[in-house]
Amino acid sequence: MQRYPVLLLLGLAVCANAQDFRATISGQLTDHLGAPIPNAKVRAVQNSTNEAFSAVTNQDGFYTLPYLPPSTYTVEVQADGFSMHRRENVTLLVAEKLDLPIHLELGQVTETITVTANTGDVQTADASGGTNFDALQTSEYPLNGRQVYMLMSLSVGVLFTQEQFGSSGYSGTRGWDVSGAYVMNGGVSGSNSFSLNGAPVSVGGTWQIAPNVDAIQEFKVMVNTYDAAIGRTGGGSVNTILKSGSNAVHGTMFEFLRNSVLDANYTQNNQVGAPRGKHITNQFGGTLGGAIRKDKDFLFASFEGFRERVPFPVVANVPPLDLRGGQHFTEYGIKINDPLTGHTCVNKVDFNGSADPLKLA
Repeated sequence: MQRYPVLLLLGLAVCANAQDFRATISGQLTDHLGAPIPNAKVRAVQNSTNEAFSAVTNQDGFYTLPYLPPSTYTVEVQADGFSMHRRENVTLLVAEKLDLPIHLELGQVTETITVTANTGDVQTADASGGTNFDALQTSEYPLNGRQVYMLMSLSVGVLFTQEQFGSSGYSGTRGWDVSGAYVMNGGVSGSNSFSLNGAPVSVGGTWQIAPNVDAIQEFKVMVNTYDAAIGRTGGGSVNTILKSGSNAVHGTMFEFLRNSVLDANYTQNNQVGAPRGKHITNQFGGTLGGAIRKDKDFLFASFEGFRERVPFPVVANVPPLDLRGGQHFTEYGIKINDPLTGHTCVNKVDFNGSADPLKLA
């Protein structure tokens, strides 16, 4: 068995009714007395690509930076009569709405106040709950077969209900296996929705594509506390985003191997003294990302291959030697009639000495 899933991401269009994976930063700018600061310039710079997103505060000092790719940013604020404010290492998760109020200090424009501490974990701008799995978790957690959505079972309110597995080797754990047997917070099995970079990839309440584990930046599992942007589902929602290229070149390679030398024998085989069966699995691939033009165009590619050789024993009944030789059919309670004469045949001689009873049967 050979499988070669290939993922080459140049750009994915976001459908109007799909889940938006992009994040938002919003908040209010105030001075040391708590008064709002209008017409201030707010800029968020993505650390990996230097892409900048800008906004200006309104008369009440509020600003909004929407449609930000989940990543780590540096937020800079400038206003006349105030020192420049810079906040580093602002991490945005999938579909996160971050409330980031900022207080500016009086001073010269040439002065800069830098805050390097990360923002708190308390989410005040959005009531949508859920569990986020980042790139480190998806790549380091043990996954038999590297089916990333098996991690959903670690989320609160998610239950994997599949009980039977096919004789063809389907396990529900391999990269291309799909399963609608996930129940989220009591919803109907097979009623969940899945999206990949904002595009829907679910039919029948299950995913149609599970990316290479090393290609996933993050995915978020939401059971029932999501907003109106996510609809048409009676269960939960899973929002997945892929890694993208950056100014630095990054890549990974992997090979997972199992065979009859490394595997332990089955208990049933040990009981009857049978040796280990031949079972060889190779799962291999890699990722590569970088910049085509620095700060402008980026490329990310992923490949994963799967080869499996596993025997499936079959039990069958075969005729004994004397029956295969055409001797004494009646001893086995078998009645065979000569199609030419209609007489019951005792052995192959009764077939006019020329017919093969096995072929006639």
